[in-house]
Order: sequence, then structure tokens, then C-alpha cells
Amino acid sequence: MKKLLIPLVGALSLGAALPALAGPDWQAIVQGPIAAASSPKDPYAALPPTGAGPQQCPTDALVLSLDHGPRAQTTPYQNQLRRDRYAAQLTACKKSTK
Repeated sequence: MKKLLIPLVGALSLGAALPALAGPDWQAIVQGPIAAASSPKDPYAALPPTGAGPQQCPTDALVLSLDHGPRAQTTPYQNQLRRDRYAAQLTACKKSTK
């Protein structure tokens, strides 16, 4: 049993290590830029339109990180920037739906 186990473990180790010793895939390297140039830049451009209807404004409330205390995760200035950005998104969304 012991004599059979040693070659079996060695063969399994060698089989697992062979892909790490393999060389680069030259076919994929050469065809990579060609395939990337022929594919569309926007992956959603080829999809058909959905029946989702008009865009709706986000209904989730603004959540701010803790900006005070010994374990503050952000600063009051960053929270103010987040508030301003959220307000701008809401106004832009409301203007686009009208």
C-alpha cells in the first residue's frame, strides 16, 4: 500500500503542476486585439429595447456615513458633497421625466 501511494501522490502532484508550466496561448494573444476591435464598444447596443417604460427617479433615500466621533468613516465635507450630488441627481431626473 505504501509503495503504491507514493507514485500515486507524485503523479497527481505532477498533473496539477503541469498547467503552471505551460507557455502562453499565442493564438489568443495574436487574435485578442483583432477580436476586441470588431466587437461593439457598448455591450447593450445590440440588445433589443425592453418594456420597462420611462425612467423613474430613484426612490431610495440618501444614506450618509458617520462623520463625527472617534470612529468616523468620513468627513462632514464629504457628506455635504454627497448631499449636493444626490440633490442634483434628483433634480436632473425630475427634469428629464417632465
